[in-house]
Amino acid sequence: MTYRRLLLAVLALGLLACLYVGVRRERHEHRANRVEIVMDDADFQSLARSYAYEQRAFLIELRRAGLTSLAVQEELGGQISTSPSAALYAGPALLDQAKLTGFHDPVFARLAVHGIRSDEVYLVAYDRDTAARYTQQLSLKFSPRAVRVLRRADPTVFAIRTQADYFSSIGLGLPGERVALARAMALKLVPRLQNDERFKAPEIGLALDEAVRGHDAHTVIFFGLRNQVLGFPDSIDATAKAMRADNVDFGTVETYDVKQNQAGSETLAKDLPDRTVRVQAISKTEQDKLRPEDIIQRYDLGVRERNVRVVYLRPFAHQWAGRSIEATNVEIVRRIAANVRAAGLRVGTASPFERFVTRPWEIVLASLAVPAVLLLLLAEFGIGDRRWLIAFVAADVLLVLAGFAVHHDMAVRKLLALAGAIAFPVAGFAAIAPAFTAPRAPSTGAAILDGIRALVIATLVTLCGALVVVGLLSTPLTMLEVDRFSGVKLVLAAPPVLCLLLYLFTRRWGSQLTVKQLAASPVTVVALVLGAVLLAVGYLVLTRSGNQSDIAPSSLELALRSHLTTLLQVRPRFKEFVVGFPALMLAAALMPGHRARWGWLLALAIGVGLGDVVDTFSHLHTALAVSLLRLANGAILGIIIGAVAIAVYRAAVGRGIPWRARKQTA
Repeated sequence: MTYRRLLLAVLALGLLACLYVGVRRERHEHRANRVEIVMDDADFQSLARSYAYEQRAFLIELRRAGLTSLAVQEELGGQISTSPSAALYAGPALLDQAKLTGFHDPVFARLAVHGIRSDEVYLVAYDRDTAARYTQQLSLKFSPRAVRVLRRADPTVFAIRTQADYFSSIGLGLPGERVALARAMALKLVPRLQNDERFKAPEIGLALDEAVRGHDAHTVIFFGLRNQVLGFPDSIDATAKAMRADNVDFGTVETYDVKQNQAGSETLAKDLPDRTVRVQAISKTEQDKLRPEDIIQRYDLGVRERNVRVVYLRPFAHQWAGRSIEATNVEIVRRIAANVRAAGLRVGTASPFERFVTRPWEIVLASLAVPAVLLLLLAEFGIGDRRWLIAFVAADVLLVLAGFAVHHDMAVRKLLALAGAIAFPVAGFAAIAPAFTAPRAPSTGAAILDGIRALVIATLVTLCGALVVVGLLSTPLTMLEVDRFSGVKLVLAAPPVLCLLLYLFTRRWGSQLTVKQLAASPVTVVALVLGAVLLAVGYLVLTRSGNQSDIAPSSLELALRSHLTTLLQVRPRFKEFVVGFPALMLAAALMPGHRARWGWLLALAIGVGLGDVVDTFSHLHTALAVSLLRLANGAILGIIIGAVAIAVYRAAVGRGIPWRARKQTA
């Protein structure tokens, strides 16, 4: 067997292993098909009270439209003033009242008998359920010496030795009347709990039990001024254990900036990889600036393209298209639910990804594709032999096994995935090198067919790199974007640079330039301007990559994105269908003289497009089916644009050069 065949055999083995992992991942994505539509209870109450809406009737309409759950936030001490079942008074305020007018209410008159203190706050519970909840919560948050029960009969009175401002931030459990409302409306409960850094395993277990037991609760989302998960910083493992015991999932809130992540959320998700669901929410401040159509589309994109399984809604406080505010919110929920079903998903309890474990031997086999493609590229230039193959494969296997041995296998997998993500686009560019030196096609139709052939070959080779990324890095945590592929910017930047260097300094693409000639050539103003423009465009591409960028898209681009999403369901990437794919088709259509002049620019554009193909699949929180559809849409649009460009080019050349001259130059 020849050296090249050996390399192809090793490559095939690695790609088959990657395909096996990819198929398993797709099955997990297919099974995690339930989306929970949740309404924030605190904001819902505020809206309903502001406009005198009957809350039960409003919730019934929302449930009929598709709402599944009500997110009830733990009551804070500062919110008791609005509670119908409790009241809170600061000691200094009661002392002032006693001095001025005394107490006419018998409850407070008896309270004065016990002695009102300025360093205490006084909590009154008007019913037994509320009193029982406060009794339990106060025992969790304060020492026994800090809490006195001044009256056990209804209304129950507690004296808590603390500062009023501190007590206002203390969590006191879920309000019983809101939990009862969710149950009466046949809505699932989404408890929202606040962390207390003093909590250890017993307190964490009691807090979770109180929030979820018997309440039809399946997903817990944490909140708080310090934005921490329960158990942070030292007892997150206890929180994970308690959540498993209570059979509830952790809702990790999607953010566009890691600085906004809840403290401890990544650690908790790693403890609960098969019990974590992705939550998408829009802040109230931002939502007030959006149209209902924008809100609906944003949630639709999250569900379709980012594995969001909890749509967290806040009520929209404005009218829409002649509807009342109440009808507007019902219609928003109805359309979101309809979009979920249109995406092939179901509305219901959020479903996490099942435990998805890739065994070491699978990763070892999948990783073989990386040394194989690197050696194939070197072999194209006469570098390497069987000894190189043995050395590269041995180093690869040892590296992967060492990663598993020291429990840093993901770091090794990311490194190998990055190497493959860069190498395969370059291999795709190498595969279409003959297109740069082939004779010009005799007709426009033949030129378009040649261009499509080059596009298909380069894309298929590049897709092998996407398959390597999927095979090496697919885990529940990467699919939830808790763990990220950190080399995305290099995947975008390296292939175009490498393609340009290969084009300029090797002869496979027809360029006759050498390093010596390049160094001796004069620098013109046009070259400087063009270089500056290309550097600026490259910088823009890199800074715009990722979910969040300091450079916002223009209104025209946003409108175009919206129309493409509406038309094609999944929006293709501009770098593919506007830049890379048309350049692939033009490479085979240009006249030799024009290729010699503009081939370097085509090589750069092709590298941008092929690198972006792998980048599409590097967003591991996007379902594979969505990424494939995005690529297919981009290829179709790219072929259309490329065909038009070829037709225009040939027509322009045909008007400027007689056919006999064209034939001679060809």
